[in-house]
Amino acid sequence: MIRIRRILPLPVAATMIILTACGGGGDASPADPAESLRPTARPADAGVDNVAGAKASPACVAQVKTLRMSAVGTLNDVAKSGKAYLEKAHPGLTVDLNTSAPDYTSLVQQISADRSAGRSVDVAVAGFDLLPTFARDLGAQELSPRLLRASYDQRLVGLGQVAGKQIGIPQQVSSLALVYNLDVLQKAGVDPATLGTTDGVIAAADKIKASGQNIQPLDLPTGQQFGQWILNTLASSKGTPIQDANGRPALNTPAAREAAAFLAKAASYGTHSADPTQQGLLRFGIRRQTAMTAVTVASVAGGLKFIAGQGTKGFRAGAVPFPTLPGGTQHPVAGGNALTVLSTDRCQREMATELVVSLLSPDVVAASTEALSYIPVDTQAVSQLGSFYETYPQLKPFNALIPSLVKAPAWSGARGGEVPSAISDQVQRILKGEDPVRALAAAQSQAVELTR
Repeated sequence: MIRIRRILPLPVAATMIILTACGGGGDASPADPAESLRPTARPADAGVDNVAGAKASPACVAQVKTLRMSAVGTLNDVAKSGKAYLEKAHPGLTVDLNTSAPDYTSLVQQISADRSAGRSVDVAVAGFDLLPTFARDLGAQELSPRLLRASYDQRLVGLGQVAGKQIGIPQQVSSLALVYNLDVLQKAGVDPATLGTTDGVIAAADKIKASGQNIQPLDLPTGQQFGQWILNTLASSKGTPIQDANGRPALNTPAAREAAAFLAKAASYGTHSADPTQQGLLRFGIRRQTAMTAVTVASVAGGLKFIAGQGTKGFRAGAVPFPTLPGGTQHPVAGGNALTVLSTDRCQREMATELVVSLLSPDVVAASTEALSYIPVDTQAVSQLGSFYETYPQLKPFNALIPSLVKAPAWSGARGGEVPSAISDQVQRILKGEDPVRALAAAQSQAVELTR
């Protein structure tokens, strides 16, 4: 058993620290403000629950003395739950955790450096868009979905596949959300139910702008690859994501042009944040400078909790799935990560597989969802989260999107990893008022060149 701390998403934690630093009033700051921001922890059980084939053989248990796992920092507590289970189940085994990487790209670089230095990694967490890199360059092994519990949501396994092979098992899944200040919307005569399409969002923004509330109606951050994510989610709602079935860039479709036109209109409402964490949620939740902003669903519960906790200084906030283009349907592009096994030795691989299955325990998934409001990957975990969803009913519509989730683009080529930033930069240009047709053409040209 391990205590999973429900760590607030970084954007919320950052804004709370800033609030204290700015003299928000109240009690004196503690010696370690970051520690005071951790919500109440609760126990979470990791294990394999007698999943057929998940446990390593006795021979391999006797042979393997060390197992290494690499993950991003936000998965530190989840990784510790697996470490505690495995070391208790197999006395004498040491599970080494490295969770120092700040993001998934840095994690790939870290694993590559470790391999070059002769330090192997057995289990790693991969961002969905980097799974091909794990398969091609880091030797990620094919996994069998048959090792998953019956309660694992099989509708999500495809997000971990590369060229038809199960390279990763999705662990945390997200999609884009639009959060809004309900007080501002109501004063402007806007019904949140109209925010399902970009036309509805534009109509709402126009009403807010005309209401004299001195607030920017809409903010669409572009940093952390949000630019690509927003553009792709919009285009996907018309059935044509920005990467075609053959893996080629598809930023010249009617849907992409329609999405760019929406972004061009959004540019007229004011300056858009470069960073969704250090700027987007700060402007929305603390400074009240924006009425609506795009976030990942993983930030929603923490953001709503923080805003509600401000009492009379707060405001009523809500969230909906990111809008579709007019006439489109919800086919959101998935964000998140998957667990991969990099071990090539049979016994190391068996032990690594047991660790992966333990990390997908329903209780660990539930505790992780309570900490960061990802879409849970286990149906039994969902049944444990009844009170959580009663507190945050805004999250329920995101779970309903599971059947329609679309895989994130995975760009090929030696420089394919540069494509998301290149596209996001062009989206930022549009949101700064530059010509959307030219920016989209530049994005297509750059993406083609980078994926050669």
